[in-house]
Amino acid sequence: MENKATIYFYGGAGTVTGSNFLLEIGSEKILIDCGLTQGQHTAEAVNWEKFPYDPASIKMLIVTHAHIDHIGRIPKLVHDGFRGKIISTQATQALAEPMLLDSMELLAHDAQKHGKEGLYNEDDIQNAMKLWEGTVYGKKIDIGDGLSFTFFNSGHILGSAMVRFERNGKSLVFTGDIGGGNSPLLAPASVLSDANYLVMESVYGDRVRNKDEDSREKLEDIIENTVTRRGTLLIPAFSTERTQDLLFEIRTLMMQKRVPSVPVFVDSPLATKITQAYVKYPQYFGDEIRKRAEGGESLFAFPELHFVDDAQESRTIMGKAGSKIVIAGSGMSNGGRVHGHEQTLLPDSKSTLLIVGYQAAGSLGRRLIEGDKHVRIGGKEVRVACKVETLYGYSAHMDSEQLLEFVNTSVPTLKQVFVVMGEPASSAFLAQRIRDYLGVKATTPEAAEKAEIDF
Repeated sequence: MENKATIYFYGGAGTVTGSNFLLEIGSEKILIDCGLTQGQHTAEAVNWEKFPYDPASIKMLIVTHAHIDHIGRIPKLVHDGFRGKIISTQATQALAEPMLLDSMELLAHDAQKHGKEGLYNEDDIQNAMKLWEGTVYGKKIDIGDGLSFTFFNSGHILGSAMVRFERNGKSLVFTGDIGGGNSPLLAPASVLSDANYLVMESVYGDRVRNKDEDSREKLEDIIENTVTRRGTLLIPAFSTERTQDLLFEIRTLMMQKRVPSVPVFVDSPLATKITQAYVKYPQYFGDEIRKRAEGGESLFAFPELHFVDDAQESRTIMGKAGSKIVIAGSGMSNGGRVHGHEQTLLPDSKSTLLIVGYQAAGSLGRRLIEGDKHVRIGGKEVRVACKVETLYGYSAHMDSEQLLEFVNTSVPTLKQVFVVMGEPASSAFLAQRIRDYLGVKATTPEAAEKAEIDF
């Protein structure tokens, strides 16, 4: 049996988004993720390029989780000839279809503005879902030629997984995105202690979360201060995980009478569908929350909450009198209904824009964090006078210290770490720390680079 394997870093190398890795062992080709590259525009030109491999030659696509920068090009892969199996956890499978349908519409809208055709259509999505199979954490799946893999909880979003491949008595782990234990809903990431090779994320590879920050308490303060000013709190949030975390926290604060009772609008049809999926899969929650859900508690239901599906109703939210909380997509303010609300709210000094997640370089959210006082939204120049707050306590990623400790658990067996899925400075910083503090070989592959490993 050949004991060599090659990893090709086709996406997620030198950048946070666009996760796409190819594992080649002899004639077998296994893809890990097939995501959309995201940045200043939804329709980044690279997403329309041909794949650097023949999709028809791929035996299997393994998906770590349902964020669009990990699944967003799967329908194109199928359209271009892929006919193998797609395997993920059951929750990821359930989340994928609504995520892809939503992405299709955003891509088509943005592509039209840039004179392009849509990246894929609904038939491509349905054909992808026909190839998709769901499994559970901890179940070993044989691929052939002595190669198997197992999913382990990565604690990032519902159903997110690390993938541990095993062959010839060795293990290779693709981490996907790893949660830092900050979600009030999910169990923390599994501890893996026997990896020989790691392909790991580094979104916050150069940043450390303030351990003294109580996220719920800070959210409480932001809500109270905004309502005191008689303003509106607008939260651009990803429809998957961040919206559900926030709904659970706001529900808790209102039920405990820690914040004023004001209307809460979730202005995202996608978030509505994702929240429904969360309710169906309580087995992916942490133990305490799972028991509450299985005991009949409605974790996301409270009198002040309104899900907004109709586009016309969306346009009336900001005109409603009084303070309110609006959660709208997208999380980086690079499209979706949040744009209409931002045009109204950003010039309002009484109101607050709350940034609660990672903002890619060049995105509108990133520019607002960096203090831009004038931005363009929908072709209009918009003045920024509202208060811009950040709250990273709900981050779905491990910080630099946690990532280093994650590597440390496998130091006795580790041969090499490939640091990916981060901005270049972040990845380089983490790789240097791994080399300096742990004495393990760590590199930061560039796009389209390949690495041969003893596997």
